[in-house]
Formats: sequence, structure tokens, C-alpha cells
Amino acid sequence: MHLFILKALADATVTINPNLPGMPAGVATNPATYITGLYQLALAFAGILAFGAIVWGGIRYATGKGNPSSETEGKSWITNALLGLLLLVGAYIILYTINPQLVSLQIMGVTALSGTSAGPGAGAGTGPGTGATGCASGSCQSLSGGGFACKPASQQPGGVNSCSAAQGMVDTLKCLQQNGAPGITITEAMPPTVRHTSLCHNNGCCVDIQVNSGNCSDVQAIKRAAQNCNTSVLNEYTGCGGTRYDTTTGDNVHIRSAPGGGC
Repeated sequence: MHLFILKALADATVTINPNLPGMPAGVATNPATYITGLYQLALAFAGILAFGAIVWGGIRYATGKGNPSSETEGKSWITNALLGLLLLVGAYIILYTINPQLVSLQIMGVTALSGTSAGPGAGAGTGPGTGATGCASGSCQSLSGGGFACKPASQQPGGVNSCSAAQGMVDTLKCLQQNGAPGITITEAMPPTVRHTSLCHNNGCCVDIQVNSGNCSDVQAIKRAAQNCNTSVLNEYTGCGGTRYDTTTGDNVHIRSAPGGGC
């Protein structure tokens, strides 16, 4: 009997509809976007329930004049509904303040490549430019032409001029400047000079930078600017509260492009 049930389950075909109410068809193409849509649907449903609870509480209170029990019950419905809404809104605000990507569940696409560690951050590899596939926007934009300082090719492995990026990354760097980021030097862009764990290095959608002043306050300023630009950073300055992984190439800040510009 058990074997029959197992065989039936193995032969069964389950079709999951990824489209949720309120989401355009085809948007939920991966678990993150599906969970995001489900979360937004749950928020909408919670709002409807809270509204219904407030209406019901108002009815109980209005029709219970002279009946202390009904008035108390009506107030309780209204109070609990408002507290529930406050918790939902407060949780969203806290997550968005920490990092806007926490409420959008954007996947950075970090994975391990052969010859590297599985840890996060930038990793040393087997040769200059290893793994590069070309910029995501179709053509790489010169960072030096955009007014950004890059590490000289003479100081890079193999003399590689790693000073270009996808348009989205260029726009993100400009956004950082507009939001108070201090002076920086780009130490790793496109083409990558070594193999990296983070695949966005291979299509120009992320860069590694060094803070010119070396001050921890400027590292924090970059993190704040990144939040305003809807992107995130990985601090690898161990002296400034950062984390050094077995793939870290030195004191730097890893920055990923904000969505757009091909990234």
C-alpha cells in the first residue's frame, strides 16, 4: 500500500500558478519576487481585515449605548485593529530604514565559482579578467571619462586597466557622489583582474572601492549614501567594523549597482 502511494506521488504533476492578485502576469519569476508579491498581498488582506474590525467595533459601540459590555467590546475591536496596523507599518518602516532591499527581496546573485571560496565578497582567482562576460548594458562605460579615479593599470595584476562598468553602475556611483559619498578610488571594476565570488563583477554591475581618506567615518558615509541610492555595500574594512573573508583582496567597500541601466 505504501509503495502504491509513493508511486502515485512520484507520477503526480503539480502545477503552481506564480501569478498573485495585484501582480502583473509573469512578474513572479523567482522565489524572491513571489514572496514579495505574497507579502504585499498579505498586507492588503490585513488592511481589509483591520478596516472590517474597525467598522464592526464602531457598530458594536454605537448600538451598545447604555450597555457597558457592548461599548467595551466595540472599543476593544477598534483598539486591537489600530494596534495591528501600527505593527505592520512599523515593521515595514524599520526594515526599509535598515536597507530598502529587505522589503523588495532583491537577489544579488552571489555564488561560488571554481577556484574560489564560497564566502561573500571579492575573491582572488587564477588570472586577470577571469570570468568576465561583458557589461550587462551591452557596452562598458569608461569610469575615468565620468570623472572617477581608478587604480592605475600598472598596479593591477597583469597590467589590466580595470576602469569601466555597466551604465547602471556608473549611474549608481554618480548617485553616491550626489548623496554625500567622500572621495574614493575604484580598485576593481570591469574587466575584473581576478576571479570573484560575486558574479556581478563579471558583467560590470559592481565595483570595489577604497576611501581616499581611510577614515571610518567616510566608510559609514558611503553606506548611508548607498541606502539613499537603493543599493547595498559590503564593508571589508576590518578596522572600521567590516568583515574580512578568505576571499578579500584588501581594505575596500564592495558596491553593487542599483537596479536599472542593464543591471
